Amino acid sequence: MTQFNLDSTGLMAALCATAAWGMAGIFVRWLPGWSPFAILAGRFLVATVAMLPILLLKPKIRRDLTRSLHTPPIWWLSLLAIGSYILGTMAFQMAPLGEVTLLFATSPLFIIAYKYFVRLKIERSEGFGLLLAMAGVSLLVLPQLSSDRAAAWQTMAGYLLALGAAGLLALYTVWFDRFTHQQIAPSSINVVFMTCLLGSLFSLSCTILFSKSSIGLGIDRQVILVLSGLGILSTALPFFCYSVAAQRLPIVLTAAILLLEPVFAVLFASVALQEIPSLWFGVGSILVFWGLLSIAKDSSG
Repeated sequence: MTQFNLDSTGLMAALCATAAWGMAGIFVRWLPGWSPFAILAGRFLVATVAMLPILLLKPKIRRDLTRSLHTPPIWWLSLLAIGSYILGTMAFQMAPLGEVTLLFATSPLFIIAYKYFVRLKIERSEGFGLLLAMAGVSLLVLPQLSSDRAAAWQTMAGYLLALGAAGLLALYTVWFDRFTHQQIAPSSINVVFMTCLLGSLFSLSCTILFSKSSIGLGIDRQVILVLSGLGILSTALPFFCYSVAAQRLPIVLTAAILLLEPVFAVLFASVALQEIPSLWFGVGSILVFWGLLSIAKDSSG
């Protein structure tokens, strides 16, 4: 019964993270003219401030955080997460939200590649799923390669950034699972707080150094609301939920649950931005979903 409760908690946490992350692209698009680092600075800063009361009111969490700062795992996990957020934010600004989010969901493919690299056993369903998902990704990419338009190459760059973000998220999941089995993993909330704190400092520094045009952007009520939604609903909450799931579910299953994220992203984008997915997206997403479900089949069994 205990194991069932743990798995159920992990499953619900993963689903919550998936739905909340599906809204991130909408908030990013509602900040036109902002550089990726300026967006991330506001996003991480809001998330950090939102989490401060938890640290102030919970001495145990504060003591755990202090101890974690003296160990390498929390620093490695935080850096991987920050890198994934940076690449993801840039991708949202360069390509359609549904397609970018679909590529985010391919992190299980990188986990399978990691298993192959370290010579772990790969199940037949995982290999079959990998081929299907790669075919689906190809259907998204090939139409852009056949076009000479600058917009097409910008979209292609967004795809590559999204795949990079998925790769970093896969590595984050693998390492979190390994640290958990070694009983040296920091708590989920500490990883989230450190990621947001370090991310806000790094992004703010990059904004000042490299994005001079963003410094003079006006901060009005609408911007504050957008950054609040981006920082709390699409950063702190889903990242915490995903970190909980990464500790309670098999690593491939944890990543494969993200295959629902494009569904939420397409729904939100079609309503908020009137961004209707293309036929290529429909066919490619079917293959990607089919492949990811094949990968998840053995992990959930």
